[in-house]
Amino acid sequence: MAKIHDTLLSLITGINKWQDNYEKIPDELYKGMLLFIEQTATSKAQPPVDLFHLLQILHRPSREWGISDLQDYYPEDAPLLKEFIGLTPDADEFLNRHISPQDAEQQYMYEILMYCREEGRQLGQEYTRIRTFLSNPQNAVITSFQLSEFAEIFPDLHLTNLIKQCYEEITPVVANYRKCPHCGWTLEYMNNRWRCNKEDICHLLADFESLSSYDFGKERVLRLLPGIQRFVLLPGMSELRIAQHLIRKGYEVELYPNVDEYDLSVSQDGKRIFLDVKDFRDPRTLANFFNHQNFAYLEKYKNQCLIVVPQYRSQLFASYRERSMALLNETAREYIEMIMENEIESTLKKVFL
Repeated sequence: MAKIHDTLLSLITGINKWQDNYEKIPDELYKGMLLFIEQTATSKAQPPVDLFHLLQILHRPSREWGISDLQDYYPEDAPLLKEFIGLTPDADEFLNRHISPQDAEQQYMYEILMYCREEGRQLGQEYTRIRTFLSNPQNAVITSFQLSEFAEIFPDLHLTNLIKQCYEEITPVVANYRKCPHCGWTLEYMNNRWRCNKEDICHLLADFESLSSYDFGKERVLRLLPGIQRFVLLPGMSELRIAQHLIRKGYEVELYPNVDEYDLSVSQDGKRIFLDVKDFRDPRTLANFFNHQNFAYLEKYKNQCLIVVPQYRSQLFASYRERSMALLNETAREYIEMIMENEIESTLKKVFL
């Protein structure tokens, strides 16, 4: 099992580096190819004879690669590479889960979390304010002045700098983009259509018939890093939407309690339960996430936290929750209770009886 993990990690890390500089093939990619050949040796699948052949194979669904038990780490229907976008959203999710957060594109969000959690800082309110800002579609693409105006509210210079690093400048190319009608991030025209980041989930959630350009005049324009858009903005939009809905229903809601130990705390009449929003593309990937966790991590969920899947995931996978729950191992199933977003209200009514 460890070799499957190492194979995927080496391939994805290597291809990720190679996409930044095609003049040099990274060592990680060579290592990944050798591990891939070793993993396919016991199957009937033809192993790659060279790097070009490997890349052809990686464009196929992973079930066709000839690696046994691969589905415990990577979705069977998903390729690793896709024409026009390179590494697939599933590959990005794997990288997000399995590499050190310091090496991920969303490292600055992780550093903000760790900084706010440090003993003696008591920066829970600051963290909630930052996370809420980054989860607002209006802040997906902003001017340099707007970012400075927000980031410099905080007297801590290190925190200010970390917030600014969650964005990248797009001023020279902003005219090439359109504004996503769902999340506010940049749409890019690829393969005869406008796409929002790699997964392009926003296409299911908004009308793309009439798109607007950005109009910032001569100001410097910044957008959230792609990793922040995928792993902070999109799930954050769901978290804020759920919080606002529950507040309207009369519940007391706290966002990111105990500096993001959970996503939401929901209280009524002295009772409290926590919610954690998990926004994974594939139900098996969500199940595998919990299957690979240790006892100490799982324990915080038992009888006190509900896992909530954003409703739009069921548009891609029918019976998403049922599929994911069925794929949990025996240990994880003992601790995890999972619901879809549209089941929150009915579930809370039972909890607060």
